[in-house]
Amino acid sequence: MKGKRESHPKSAPPARTEGDGAPDRADGGPRADGGEPVAAAPATAAGGAGGTEGAAAAADPAVEIQRLRAREDELLRALAELQNVQRRRRQEMEQALAYAHEPLVRALLPVLDDMERALAATEGREEDALAAGVRIVLDQLRATLERDGLEAIRPVNGAFDPLLHDALMQRPVPGIPPHTVLEVVKPGYRYRGRVLRHAQVVVSEDAAPGADAPPPAGAAPAPEREAPKPAKEGLS
Repeated sequence: MKGKRESHPKSAPPARTEGDGAPDRADGGPRADGGEPVAAAPATAAGGAGGTEGAAAAADPAVEIQRLRAREDELLRALAELQNVQRRRRQEMEQALAYAHEPLVRALLPVLDDMERALAATEGREEDALAAGVRIVLDQLRATLERDGLEAIRPVNGAFDPLLHDALMQRPVPGIPPHTVLEVVKPGYRYRGRVLRHAQVVVSEDAAPGADAPPPAGAAPAPEREAPKPAKEGLS
């Protein structure tokens, strides 16, 4: 005999509660599950007092335009300041690079003076090997410094310029206009437009009345007198 199969009774579906089923309709209509309609929550005031002010500001385009223009002005000022800072920094860097060799050139000026004095001491001995060697070295050093921007100031027979010259003394010379450079005692130098050292010179002065007349026989020549030092104006 075949065994009997045990049959389990099917479980009954759970009873539907009132909160189950389709979501409540926003319009408060009847639900699909037959539940009671849920009334929609009343809308609150838009943002309260802050929302009212924001709406008023948004409704006034003139206020918004004024605010945007003020912000634009602030940004333009900040941009202009940044550009000025960048331009000043670029100029400072260019100037520092242009005059990077100035300390070395300034230190070599006494060497030029000594070599020129040594060459002047050998004047009249052009065939001397030592004089020829000094002249060659001096020419090479001077050419090298001139290629780097050094320029000598030797204003013989030129007008006296207090920005470039230092007057050591004055000498009355008939027929020569006053404040004319008669002699360069020590040459000056400029490096790329900047004065490194003023030229020390002797300048002419106004001749005394009757100075055009020849001096009497046996008279001593007019003495030279030291000139006052002119003020230097803003030279570096």
